[in-house]
Amino acid sequence: MQYSVGDKVVHPYHGPGWISSVERREILNGLKRYYVIEIPGQGLTVHIPVGNAGDLGVRRAMSQSRLPRVLSMLRGKPHLLSQDYKERQEQICAELGTGRVMQLARVVRDLTWHGKIAHLTKTDSGNLRQGLELLAAEMALVSGDDVSDTSKLIEATMTAAMASRTRVSKGS
Repeated sequence: MQYSVGDKVVHPYHGPGWISSVERREILNGLKRYYVIEIPGQGLTVHIPVGNAGDLGVRRAMSQSRLPRVLSMLRGKPHLLSQDYKERQEQICAELGTGRVMQLARVVRDLTWHGKIAHLTKTDSGNLRQGLELLAAEMALVSGDDVSDTSKLIEATMTAAMASRTRVSKGS
């Protein structure tokens, strides 16, 4: 996939940003073109070879019209995570590693619920924090909102969903 200056993109490990320029750099085999991606949430500038962007998992940021689906995922019924911490963490790390917004929302939802019914290990807590940060950063990038406001929206959505599901299960 080709990107242009100004395109909003997501690096699977560093998070969302935008293409600030395309540079040519001299390397051993001659000139090579690189996307220069500004990632404000991490305070990073990343250089990605143009020909390898797809292989590295760089993708176009979600559209603003997808925000309601992300919030719906957060409000949705959680999947029970494995009680075996190694199995659970392997699954969560695989989903986080995709950098895809719906997987991030699923990780945030499921780990938040898991923390309500069981203990979150230090690794689980770190994975939840990473998922929240990446999700909030992408949502903020596409909505134009501040990351802290978007984080508050995610937390409020999860709090309301948990309260609603708890009331339903107590009433059954």
